[in-house]
Amino acid sequence: MAVVVRDREGIDADARIARSVLDTALLPENARIGVWRETAASVWEISSITDATFYAKVDAFHAGDLMFGSVVSCAQRTQRNAALIGADGLDYFLMQFYMDGSRVARTRGRDQVFANGDMLMVDMTQPIQTESTAYRTVDLVLPRRVLEPLLIDPDAHAGQRLVAAHPLTALFRTHLLALYEQAPRMTEAQAFATQGATLALAAAALNGTISPEHASAVRAAAWLPVRRYIEEHVADLKLGVGQVCLAFGISRATLYRMMERHGGFVQYVRRRRMYRCRDDLLSAENAHLTIAEIAARWGFSNASAFSTGFKEIFEMTPRDFRQLARGRVRRISERGSESDWSKWLAAMR
Repeated sequence: MAVVVRDREGIDADARIARSVLDTALLPENARIGVWRETAASVWEISSITDATFYAKVDAFHAGDLMFGSVVSCAQRTQRNAALIGADGLDYFLMQFYMDGSRVARTRGRDQVFANGDMLMVDMTQPIQTESTAYRTVDLVLPRRVLEPLLIDPDAHAGQRLVAAHPLTALFRTHLLALYEQAPRMTEAQAFATQGATLALAAAALNGTISPEHASAVRAAAWLPVRRYIEEHVADLKLGVGQVCLAFGISRATLYRMMERHGGFVQYVRRRRMYRCRDDLLSAENAHLTIAEIAARWGFSNASAFSTGFKEIFEMTPRDFRQLARGRVRRISERGSESDWSKWLAAMR
């Protein structure tokens, strides 16, 4: 008969939410920086460490589409550039609340300072450079596929600062702190039960920072279902304005106004198909297909125009992107000693 191990609270130990802890204080001093660079390599390039005495501690929990936890570390500089983005293929949102210390983040040519409960929104598909003091954060990781459908403008949040004093930011922060505090006693089923509330609060905090002129309540209510419809039908190369208007009973003029801030209907659909091409280039299931075949699948018949358009969005050619992606797969298969939290991040989709 199988023996079920239960903890002091009477819960099956195997039912607990998965936890991973990295504490460099437990490592030989001369190995700490190397271990940190190796494990953090699934997310960041550590360009420099500015404290003479290095330390870092990660306490992470993972259940389903939720990954959250705390990071404490010394001052350092990090970045995600186009080459790393292409190499790791990560496609999720990282939300960091700064509880101690501060960080300067540069995205899209602007610098912002994060401290005292502010939240930094990192879109892992967009370049970012950061420089921090010694810091402590409470973090949440959500795959794009689960959070994006709830966002009014999912492409607007890279490097965004959610100010600590904003009521929705404070509510979201309080929820995440409570989730982290209770996580050691939570089962996987309990963690799964919190996912809907966590997603709703994250979306509310992010949507609440979109300026009124860009997203009135009426426009937001109309845009979300239209965007979902486009995502569901983007593989249909005949998808056009008329089809969308018919589906929602709106006029062409209304749809044109709705799409104006996204560069227009054609440009928006083209960009979403570029992202699907990017996914296909990353997928091992499509390794037998040429780049031209993948492009044609999504309606890009001109190889030169496709390469140019792809580079405009992802800052590298499709060929370079695929080569980096293949290198990533080899590296992941060769590395078996990294911490679980690093593996979770590398596999997040």
